Order: sequence, then C-alpha cells, then structure tokens
Amino acid sequence: MIQENAPHTKIIWSFSSRVLDEELAQRIANEKVDGVRLAFHGDSEDRIPKFIEQFRKAHNPQKTDQAAIMVDLSDGARAQVAELQEAKEILFGNLVTMAPVGSKTDAHFKVQCRTWEGIFRDGAMVYMGYGHVVMKVKDVSKEQVTLEVIQGGTIFPSMDIHIPETRARRSLDSIDDIHLQKICDLHIEYVVLPGIREAKEIETFKARLTKFTKDRPWLVLRIDSMDVYNKLDELLPLVDGILISRRELALTTNPATIPMLTKEINQKADDHAKIVLTASEMLGSMRRGPTPTRAEVSDIANAINDGSDALVLSEDVANGPYAVQALRVMDRIILDTEKRSASELNWLKVSPSVDTGMDAIAYNAYLTAERVGAKAIVCVTKEGNTAMRLASFRAPVPVIAVTFSERVAKKLSLARGVQALVLKMDPNIGEVLPIVNEQLVRQSWLKPGDKIVFVSITISSVSAKGSNLFTVQELQ
Repeated sequence: MIQENAPHTKIIWSFSSRVLDEELAQRIANEKVDGVRLAFHGDSEDRIPKFIEQFRKAHNPQKTDQAAIMVDLSDGARAQVAELQEAKEILFGNLVTMAPVGSKTDAHFKVQCRTWEGIFRDGAMVYMGYGHVVMKVKDVSKEQVTLEVIQGGTIFPSMDIHIPETRARRSLDSIDDIHLQKICDLHIEYVVLPGIREAKEIETFKARLTKFTKDRPWLVLRIDSMDVYNKLDELLPLVDGILISRRELALTTNPATIPMLTKEINQKADDHAKIVLTASEMLGSMRRGPTPTRAEVSDIANAINDGSDALVLSEDVANGPYAVQALRVMDRIILDTEKRSASELNWLKVSPSVDTGMDAIAYNAYLTAERVGAKAIVCVTKEGNTAMRLASFRAPVPVIAVTFSERVAKKLSLARGVQALVLKMDPNIGEVLPIVNEQLVRQSWLKPGDKIVFVSITISSVSAKGSNLFTVQELQ
C-alpha cells in the first residue's frame, strides 16, 4: 500500500556477514526498514546466501514491502581489539603497546588480525574506532608495536583499529567468476563497491556482471577517501549510486571539511540522478545505551537536509541490544526533520543541472506539481531512470514510480521520496493511463478528483508510439 505521509528519507540496517543467522533473519524481516546491507567478509561470506533465503522466507508480504538487499564488497577493519573484558581509558601522552593474539608479549592490548605483518608502520596514525582514540606509531617490532596517544579516550572491547596509511583495498579483479556468479544468483538489488580510483576497473566489473545476468544489481560506489572524492566526476557516470562513508573520509582529510564535502558530493550525485546513501557511525552510542547523543541526532538531521536518499545504521547498533530502539529513534528524527520546509535551511541547495530532454521534462514536471498543488508526481519507469531523475529534484510531494518489475520496485525503495507501484502487464502497452488511474485509487491514499502530474518518458499515455511528456491529470 502506498502511504501518504511516508518518510522521504529511507533507513538501511547494516550487518557484518559474521553475525548472520536464522534468528537474525526472523527478527528483522518485518521491521520497518527499507534496506539491509550485508558487509562481505572473506571468513564468513558463505553465510550470506543462506541468510538472504531465510530473510525472504520470513517476510510477511501482508505487513510491509520487503527491504532491498545490498552486499558490500568492501573489506572491513583489518584489526580489532581482542581479549579486552571491559572499557579502558587511556590518556594523552601515554605510551601504549599492542601485540597480536597468541603472542606471549605482555602488551596493554591484544590485536585480532589476519596477518600482523604490514599492519603498522613507523610514524603512521592509528585510529581506534573512527577517531575515539588517536595514536601515532613510535616503534614496530615482530611481536609488538608501541604507540603514543595523541588523543585520549575510551577503548572498548572488540573496537575496530584503522590505519589508513597501510590500508589495502580489495580489487574488483580479485573477485573470481565463481563468486561473481554467486552474487548474481542471489538476485540482490545493490552491490557496494570498495572505494576505488580507476574508471576502467568499474567498467570491466560491469561487463563481467552482464555475462551472468541481464538484470544486474545497481552498483554503489563507496566514497571513503579523498582519492575517490577527487575522481568523482569521472566515476559517477559509471555507477548507479554512492555511499558516503563520512567516518572513513574524515581519516584522510581535515574532519572539519567533511560537512561541506558531503554537501558537494550530494550535489554532484543529484546532477547525475544517482542514489546517495550516507553512513557515519549513525547512532553509534546506542550500541551500549538506549538513547542517542545530541551530536548524533544533529548528524542524522544534517544528512537528511543534505539530501541523502537513505541513512545506514551502524553495524554494531543494528546487531546490538538496542537495535529496535535505534530504528525507532532514526525514524522519528527523519519525520521531525522532514516537517521543516526547505526555506528554513540556512544554506542553499541548488537544483540539479538540466542538460537533456529527460532532465527538462523531470524538472518542469516538478515545478508544475508545486504550482498546481498536485498531490503526487506519477511516472512510468521501466528501469528506474525516470524515477531517479524526478527524485533528484527533491520534490515536496511523493513520487510514485509505476513499474513493470518487482526487482526495479525494490531498487527504487531506497530512492528519496519514491514509492513504487508494480503493474503486472505488458510494458509496451499504449493506453496505460486509465490502468494507472484505477490502481492509484485502489492502492494509495489518492482519491478521485485529486490532481497528479503524470510523467511518461519512454511510453505514451495517448498513443502507441513512444514520447516524452508530462500532463496534469485529475484521477477519476
């Protein structure tokens, strides 16, 4: 059922493949969530197919639309704090030692890692979590590393350890055809690509995907460093969306610049009609407590006002004891923030560029909807492109995407302000508007007499030939 006051900004739950099991699938299947991100880890990747099967089987179609599923191919942290039983405070200026699990060295902290060699380097900056504690490497030996505390704070059990200077990126070329076939066989809606810098690598990966499926998942590029950001103009046209990892981006540049960089990235994505997912330790404090901090609430509100299509709840929160409370909190923040009108923003969000005929139709349809007081913009979209272009203008009324594919509808479930209506009919039909009219009255809050702006880029509502048009209609 298409809802009148549904939030425009969507929510994605995030889980490491290490925690996936049937109990989790049952627990989250019918929660109010728009997407599920599964972080791909080499030591537990085999859990993903079974989990997806369990998740889809557990879903009750009478309760809510099923969430879109995305697999994130990015590597997680290369190291974690191990064998720590309780939180430990360390102070500025202290010297701290670390050693790998299994070492007989009497170090302050033990580290769980695949391989100890090469993780630490003399002079490298080390971030516990994403900047909760910052240290600098003073000395590295075969069994131990000594670090100086640059920014004191609390180290928690199982906390991730990030060392950007020695970070190794997963290459798309390293994913063999067997794994690629498995990804395609899952029929997932999205694949998140690790932060990469070469357009050719993305083009090659897309070509390989098409060997295994005609209906490939949408590709989302992770922006997690200034290297990726600096190549964004070249990379954006090659993908379907982006994931802004603000916490990782902040490790490679001055954190004070992140708010404006995020706005700039959102603007570029809107110009190309790409989906924008934002992640940055969303509600991170709720991994250990039932209420968020004021800073976290502001962080979410800013991401909404920046124009994010969807917000990614932190992995540790989604799998923690306060997961459902965090979901409710995020939903409430979204609703409260979206009640504010755009005129109350203290900065100017520029409309996306209008460069093509499709852009012009989408932009003027959006303006017309405002001027005539339309209740919704309704578009016919076969692959999702028309709906994404309309969504990029951030219209104040809902965009109802009429599509002929359940899979396209799931992909569009993460687009800001978009709700999908699936027509089970021949997509080449010319007289589509009367059928859409009947479905809207039956399956949405819209009623006879309501005005809509009807957009058709690929098929015509008035003839059997293709055309580009939009019209103001009153539902019958």
